[in-house]
Amino acid sequence: MKYELAIAHRVCPALARGAARFTDKFEMVKATTASLASAIKGIRVRLVVILDGCPAEYERLFDDTFGGEEMASVDYERISTSAIGNHATYAKQLEVLSACVKDAGYVYFSEDDYIYRRDAFRAMMDFLKGPDVDFVTPLDHPDRYSHVIPERKRVEVRVSGYCHWRDVGTTCCTFMTTSSTFIKTRKLLECYGKGGCDGTLWLGLTKDSIFNVYATLGVLLRYLTGRDKTWARCIAVSAWRFHKLKLLFSRHYRLWGPMPTLAVHLATSSLPPFAEALMEKD
Repeated sequence: MKYELAIAHRVCPALARGAARFTDKFEMVKATTASLASAIKGIRVRLVVILDGCPAEYERLFDDTFGGEEMASVDYERISTSAIGNHATYAKQLEVLSACVKDAGYVYFSEDDYIYRRDAFRAMMDFLKGPDVDFVTPLDHPDRYSHVIPERKRVEVRVSGYCHWRDVGTTCCTFMTTSSTFIKTRKLLECYGKGGCDGTLWLGLTKDSIFNVYATLGVLLRYLTGRDKTWARCIAVSAWRFHKLKLLFSRHYRLWGPMPTLAVHLATSSLPPFAEALMEKD
């Protein structure tokens, strides 16, 4: 392989509602860009940065960070889109990674609001070499502890040289997989770019609770009583709407999340345990 890893990194200049720690998006992106650079330094990476309606200062930031000799292991390219939005830039990531997939061992969907542990990418690539590991997320999502997402009856935990990992049903839109799995799941991965939610995307791949009658009835009850409309929509409507017969005839893929977290998602609803400790350290 020409590259160990291909990354499609999308950047938006608007600060999301519920952003954590930062009140200015450019200051956030400066911090997350420095963290990304530190985490991929020394890895042979094909990095394509998608700037969606970003002003010139963003272009200078990424050119200065990844265009110099210090990041010689990174083959960097910057492309611009005209404020096409979240779902369309995800579709652009699919396009970019599809063009890179034959030259890289692993592919990574990256967003602009993550702070990484320095060994995060090494940890993810290392764990993806194991059996029954199809996708990994760098985030130990707080939903695993608050039970916003329905509890899974059975969870497997494995130990690696970097952290513990457990199989999970869903995550956000920042994740890694092998090039071979990317090729196999390309059609299933398209649903987010077509307007699905992140839960829709992952339920189509992991099929977590999709065929569990009791779990489905439980989320429908929460939907009808107004306690949890988002998750019910994902499991009972959206997953079937976007994936259709693929839910029945595609295989079940396994997604794994780290403990403790390998990254901090800078959104108040997604801050993992030990977030402050990781940001202070890295």
